[in-house]
Amino acid sequence: MLPEPRFVDTDGARLAVFEAKPTRPEREVCVVLCHGFPELAASWRHQLQPIADAGFHVMAPDMRGYGLSDGPEDPRAYSIRETTADVAALIADAGYERAVVVGHDFGGMVSWNMPYLQPDSVAGVITLNTPFGYSRENPIEKYLDAYGPRNYVAHFQTRECEEQLDKDPERTFRFFMRADTGSGTNLSRTGRHDPDSMAYIHWLADEESTWPGEVIMGEAELRYYADAYARRGFRGGLNWYRSIERNWEVHTEMFPDGAIPRAGVPALLISARRDPICHPMLTDNLLQYFDDFERRMIDTGHWTQLEDPTGTNAILLEWLTRHF
Repeated sequence: MLPEPRFVDTDGARLAVFEAKPTRPEREVCVVLCHGFPELAASWRHQLQPIADAGFHVMAPDMRGYGLSDGPEDPRAYSIRETTADVAALIADAGYERAVVVGHDFGGMVSWNMPYLQPDSVAGVITLNTPFGYSRENPIEKYLDAYGPRNYVAHFQTRECEEQLDKDPERTFRFFMRADTGSGTNLSRTGRHDPDSMAYIHWLADEESTWPGEVIMGEAELRYYADAYARRGFRGGLNWYRSIERNWEVHTEMFPDGAIPRAGVPALLISARRDPICHPMLTDNLLQYFDDFERRMIDTGHWTQLEDPTGTNAILLEWLTRHF
């Protein structure tokens, strides 16, 4: 499904990097594709070659703690400070000064924060689905107040959740990786950002026949992901959620008065019309953060680049080639 990886040592992690290079002269910037939870670099397998064919050296790492990459035991070492530094290290290791950093889901937190934490390494940012994610309040407490103690962010902090995810990785991926066929998915059965949807992870314990939607992965794809998570478990991915409070501390250090300066690099958001977790309405404020910002809408659920690789690639390549 992917080329053989090479490995890059960063500060505290050793990352497996899957890449494609253009046959004609390369552009001055490379492209780094950052996946989210619970994914792998393989979630970008439909994007690697098309981006390379457009003249870009493109890299998709298994992010810190995922797949063939390793990471520290301390969950606080998975904050945006460390994960953006990982990306900057990949860019420098490949011989580039700057990159366009593309992120989906939690990888979108990395891309949004690159201009603030690694400004010398970023030429532009593209994010799929993910809101900016800045809060002046403690986000763990904010989710508890808004959605109650069963919300998925709270449950992801627990060993009970980790053990449940680890028990049968292939079943776990059949739970997550679904497209809406009219009755929602396990990420939301109402299509709303409400306490019921935010407690979605508890449906994992239900009979599989009750799960709405259809699995978007074939048997070989499911096995690839399941094998990767069977080897190292879900802890590395969950550590990204267990670092959310540390992310808030980093943001508070960066923006002590709550004022976020506008970033000078061009930015693109690909917003998914049918994504209840990263609902498009949660991204309406992004214009205030970038001098050059565009938003495109695509008719997918949460797993954008897997549900509609052709549509995703068309948007990515038009923007990349126009700007770089």
